[in-house]
This record gives sequence, C-alpha cells and structure tokens, in this order.
Amino acid sequence: MTGVLRLTSWNIHGAVGADGRCDPGRILDAIRRLQPDILALQEIDGRTHFGRQERAFERFSAGLGCHVVEARTVPRPGRDYGHLLWSRWPIESSRVRPLPGGLVEKRFAIDAVLAVPGGPLRVLSTHFGLFGRDRRRQAEALRDWTAETDLPVLVLGDLNEWRLGGPVDAALSSALPTRLSPKSWPAGRPVARMDRIYASAGIELEAEAEDESLRRLSDHRALSAIVRLPIPS
Repeated sequence: MTGVLRLTSWNIHGAVGADGRCDPGRILDAIRRLQPDILALQEIDGRTHFGRQERAFERFSAGLGCHVVEARTVPRPGRDYGHLLWSRWPIESSRVRPLPGGLVEKRFAIDAVLAVPGGPLRVLSTHFGLFGRDRRRQAEALRDWTAETDLPVLVLGDLNEWRLGGPVDAALSSALPTRLSPKSWPAGRPVARMDRIYASAGIELEAEAEDESLRRLSDHRALSAIVRLPIPS
C-alpha cells in the first residue's frame, strides 16, 4: 500500500456549540488538533440573523490555509451558508455540482481531484437534503458520477440518513463498497449514522479514535479516518 492519509468530515452546526455560543475560532483550534490531510466541513454559516458570525467562509478559508473549494449553497453577501472541502495537497481540478431535488434548499456536491501522495484521488463531499426522496436521488447522482473516471474515489459528508440499509446507503454502497458510518448525531448521545465516508474498491478505511473534547463544539461528532490508497497500476 502507498498513500496513507488522515481524513475528517464534520458538520460544525454553524460553529455553535452545546453552550449556544458561536465560536469559529474553537472549531479551527479543534481542526488543528485533529491534523487532517483532507477535511470536509458542513454547515459553514454566516447568517447573522440566526446568531452566526458573518463572513464564515472567509474566516474558515483564512484559518485553514492551503487549498479550499467552497460550496455556498445559500449565497448572501457576507452571510453565506454551505459547505467546503479542504486539502493539504494541491487540488488538480474541482467543480461544484448541483444535486437533484432541494425545493426547500438547493444541495450541491464538491467534486475535486487531489494530488495526494501516491497519485490523484477523487473526492466528492456533500450535505444531503432533509427529505427522503431527495436524498435517494442525490445518492443516485453521486453513484453515477463516480463512474465518470477510473480514479480511486471517496464520498463523504453529512448524508442525513439515520440508519444503514436505506436508499442512500444502498445506492452508494453499490459503487463504493468500503464504508465508515458510526453513530454521530446528536453529539452528546448519538443515535443516527448521518455522517459517513464511502470508498471505492481497493481503498482501506480505519476509524480513528474520537477526540472527546470535540463533543460539545457541535451537534454532530467529527468523523475521522485513516485512509490507505491502493498501489497505482
């Protein structure tokens, strides 16, 4: 095997912790402790009318540094909402792709090719919708997109499906047979497997031990994994 990296997906709930305080700085401090090589964050939220801090995307992009792709799903000047993908390594290509459904809120996936050690890696990060029919169609779209290249693929994010065996899991598992999906919501005593990582054949995923100090920083637990990529042919 070659190309061992650390991956984290985390719905940060607008940087609002269990104490009700919005504090992007302590989220960034936690990310530095986690030391991911690839990071997907959901609910980047600058909507001040909901008690968040403005310019949230700018705060996180500046605090993270390196290479970032943003999906501003609810664009408002200085008060955007959405999700992002961050990489320690250069991003060879990227696009933000609209997902099906989303009458209440448009949903998107970030589709990026990263120049990681061992060769290019395709990563699709997302935050699925609240309605089951939309989630099924969104998962089927991601499944179909994974067939567009022969690159090793990771899909990760908050998929908003509580349990395994549902239509989201069925669609993604049919193309990406390796999966990590611990219970992650609510953070204090999780019952739902909303946050997941799926990987194409040949990629190994190993769950990392949870940093318990993060539990009160969001309503979701952070999902972190060691990823081992296959030897390129």
